[in-house]
Amino acid sequence: MGLAVRLCLCVSALFLFSHASLAATAIGTVGRVEGPCSGIVEGSADDLAAGATVYLDEKITTGADARLAVTFADGTTLTIGEKANITLDQFVYAAGGVNKFHATVIGAFRFISGSHDATREASITTAVATIGIRGTDFWGGPIDNAAGVVLLDGAVTVTTAGGSVDLDAANSGVDIAGPTLTVTNWTEDKRQRALATVTFR
Repeated sequence: MGLAVRLCLCVSALFLFSHASLAATAIGTVGRVEGPCSGIVEGSADDLAAGATVYLDEKITTGADARLAVTFADGTTLTIGEKANITLDQFVYAAGGVNKFHATVIGAFRFISGSHDATREASITTAVATIGIRGTDFWGGPIDNAAGVVLLDGAVTVTTAGGSVDLDAANSGVDIAGPTLTVTNWTEDKRQRALATVTFR
């Protein structure tokens, strides 16, 4: 095999390897990142920086003291805190059509909806609950030795093995530490401690 042919094959292999994500479906962009964050797309892992494309089925991981914010094609923003994992496993956006969003999250996160379309189906699954989203802004994650969800605007339904509750008043929250779900008004201190876990420094 001649040198020119071998060189061409090497360059082609490099191109295919560096662009493995071209076959994946782009659904958003990293808006801001702080600390070590990485994404795995179709088995290929890369460090994430501001401006990086985010893909359907991408698995994103953050390290110690890290923060990462993703903005999706419909304007929705999902911010995650340190030592978190998310999988972006469903995203459909078509103006005037049925839109769908689903992510699986382990760790602290804040979701701010970019769409208030009544035809939208949106939810987030955590280790202990599924959160149905209706055009809203809310936080979820570990706090005070339990998992919690607090509503900042809009409405969500929190469902666990023990049942479901609706959060439809700003600052209402639920602690998920047992079979019973009780809605309470989270104090300013508790809300601020929750939001600090996803706030960029």
